[in-house]
Amino acid sequence: MYNIDKIKDDVRKNLSKFRYEHSIMVANEAKKLATKYNYDENKAYIAGLLHDIAKEFSDDENKKWIKKCNLNEKLLDKRYKDIIHADIGACFVKSKYNLDDEICNAIKYHTIGHVPMDTLDKIIFIADKIARKNITPIIKEEKKLAYKDLDSTLVLIIENEKKYLESIGKSINGETLKLLNFLKGKNS
Repeated sequence: MYNIDKIKDDVRKNLSKFRYEHSIMVANEAKKLATKYNYDENKAYIAGLLHDIAKEFSDDENKKWIKKCNLNEKLLDKRYKDIIHADIGACFVKSKYNLDDEICNAIKYHTIGHVPMDTLDKIIFIADKIARKNITPIIKEEKKLAYKDLDSTLVLIIENEKKYLESIGKSINGETLKLLNFLKGKNS
């Protein structure tokens, strides 16, 4: 269905060694989570592999893809520098590989989430946060929970991120906060 070797090669060429290794770790973690939750392992692996494909695009490349994909130009504002790659990456992989909407959406929403999230969205969001070389006690707790319940893991990850951001004088993205409130309402 997908030429994984070709995609891996493209990812390797587009990303730094660090970012490529991170993408491989996320792909492997996504595949394991997919197995646990009876989801298509190949789709999860491909989405994990490609989730950061646009992370290291130049400003000029970002501008080109925003125009090509008809995305909101506000994404070019420095406030969005950590999340712009998700929207552009989703459009890029749709254009380059003609991947299905489910994979593209998982890439698009892996940074801030959205309401509601399907299984692949959750897997990629979580895998991106827990697939690390250096496992802190917080990540260890998140990773352990990830293999028990996806929604509870999302809540834990978002709450941990919210606390961290508040500790450095920042606030969590509004869409992520909506997701947290949705998940907490669903679990009450």
